Order: sequence, then structure tokens, then C-alpha cells
Amino acid sequence: MSRIKVLNFPIANAKGGITQYALKNWEYIDKSKFKFDFATMGEKLDFEDELIESGADVFYITKYAEENKEVFVEEISRILENKYDIVHIHTSYWKSFLVEEIAKKYNVPKIIVHAHTTFIDIEDREKRNDALSLHEMKKKEFSQDIATDFWACSQAAGRWLYKDEICDSNLKIMYNAIELEKFRYNKKLRTELREKLDVKDSFVIGHIGRFTYLKNHDFLVDLFLEVSKLIPEAKLLLVGVGKLKNDIINKVKKNNIFDKVIFLEKIDNVSEILQIMDIFVLPSRFEGLGIVLIEAQAAGLKCFASDKIPDEAKVLDSLELIPLELEIWVSKILDSYQGYERLDTVDILRKKGYDIEDQIKKLESAYEVNIK
Repeated sequence: MSRIKVLNFPIANAKGGITQYALKNWEYIDKSKFKFDFATMGEKLDFEDELIESGADVFYITKYAEENKEVFVEEISRILENKYDIVHIHTSYWKSFLVEEIAKKYNVPKIIVHAHTTFIDIEDREKRNDALSLHEMKKKEFSQDIATDFWACSQAAGRWLYKDEICDSNLKIMYNAIELEKFRYNKKLRTELREKLDVKDSFVIGHIGRFTYLKNHDFLVDLFLEVSKLIPEAKLLLVGVGKLKNDIINKVKKNNIFDKVIFLEKIDNVSEILQIMDIFVLPSRFEGLGIVLIEAQAAGLKCFASDKIPDEAKVLDSLELIPLELEIWVSKILDSYQGYERLDTVDILRKKGYDIEDQIKKLESAYEVNIK
């Protein structure tokens, strides 16, 4: 039997969120049964060579549909001429149903729409409101025959993208599982890494995430400004890239705390970075789930996250979801500064269904349904 061909669209150059999910699935899936290809918008992927060496093909789309519909349709169509069994569409919000419609035209047997978030990550308020209006209009036009499968990383993400009838009957929740063993708390490794980063005597407040509107770094800097007045040895560790990074760097400098903030770009070693931290914070304006919260819980960290994040992210009691009110966050961090027992939580998370090796079997089974 020939391998099942899956096109994942779209992925991005940053290895976080949707891209991380798709890449991990490809890494762990049975390559004797499945072949993944990837489509992306814009510039060449930094990791393109790795994907090609692994047996995947990478396709580039030069124009968004709203920029040039004709070119977008032509480029998507050319990709689908490769005859896929599955088109796996990773979706944040509705702009159109073009990819789904083209996939149907090419008789793709399985068209999966996969919801990954709960709002729109656009910094400019006017543009965000315009996008929200379009999303709500398209959501009303949405019908079940636009795709064959409707997935989401959480119930909240499903409710954001689909109508209630989909969520009540046809929605499949696919966990954002991780390589749990990599994240297991390791006291010896933690000591070595903290010495290497020169924070062995510091209280490290950590955050991992792209510098975008949704991650709410402005709040994070305001929070750390207050905490650093009360905890002199506090350090803020910010990991990630993004278009708003320079704005945050400037804000940190303006508030004279640049010597207390560590900026790291590399995110390939998240499991090691989490060992360094004393607590993890995620004050996001919204999330589909927040896979980094699963990783932080797996590392045994005390975690504070915005109550805008779905309750499903709270797998362990070590995570607290709290309102975006500065005084509350300062108080919570001060309480954690007094100390807590950092536990080995991997086995608990495995039982909860967050082990990538277990989830990949469920993904394979889901892919195979109705594929001859």
C-alpha cells in the first residue's frame, strides 16, 4: 500500500505554536505509512533543508488571498496537483474558505480544518476589528460541507472557529502533546544551566513566546518592574522572536531594568530553558491552549497564566489562571518567591494524554479514517 500523503498548511519560520505541532507530528509519525509536505507563506524557511532531508517537500506561496486572489489560487492549485490524500489546514480565524474549496475541486478525500486559537493576533486595533468582523461574517456563512473533519486543540478554540452544531457533535479534540521525558525536572541539569547563564543566585521569572500582540509582553514588563523593586535578585528571562521585540527591548531600557532582563532567541532547547526558571508566566490576551504551559507543567514549574487561556490548559494544580490585574500577579509571584516543592510531574501528564508517542498513534488513526 502506498503512503498516505498529507499537506500541512500553513507553517511559519518560527518553530512555535502551529508550526511546532506540525513538525513534531512529522518527526514522530510512522514514515513508512505517511508522507508529510508543508506549505508556507513568504520567505524561505530556515529549517527547509532539515525537512527535505527528512523526506518532506516544502512549497512557498507568494501572495495572500487578500493581496492577490488569482495568484493565491494558482499557487495552491499547483501544489494540490501532487495529489494528496489529506489536506490539514491549521486555522486561526476565518478569512475565506478558498483552500477548502480548492481542495474539494481536486477531490482530496480528507480535508481537515484544525482550530488552534481563540482570537486574532493583530496589534493594530482597527485592523484587528476589521479582521474580527470578517471572521464573524465568514463563521455565519460556514457550513459542514466545507470540509470532512473538524479538529481543535481545545473546546474553546473549537467554539471560536466553528458553529455550535460542529462543537456539539463533530468536533475532535487533538491534544498538543509533547516529548515528556525531555521536560522531566532534573536538579543537576538545572544547576549546571543556571551557572552557565550566570543566574545561579537569581530568582528567574521566565516566559517563552513570540513577541506579538497576543503574548502581552507589555504587561509582563510592567509586572517585572514592580516585582524587581521587591525582589532585588529577580531576573526576567524572555525567549523568542517577533516583530514587537525591539519595542519591548526599548521599554525595558526606558525603565532602567535592562541589566535584569535576559533576551534569548533560540527556542530549540525549550526543555533546558525551563529547567533554569523558578516560575513561568504567560499573561496572554488569548490562547487556543498554550502548549508552552503543558511544557512548563511537565518541568515541574509553578505557572501563572492569564484567565483568558482555556481551562483545559490547567492539567496540574501547579498552574493558576488569574485575571490580568497587576497587583494580583505581583502577590502571586511574591508568594512563590517564598519557595515551593518542584515535583516530577511527567508520569501524571502522561496519564492525562500529553505524551507525543501516545498522541501520534491517535493522529495516525484519525488520518486513516475513510482513506482507502
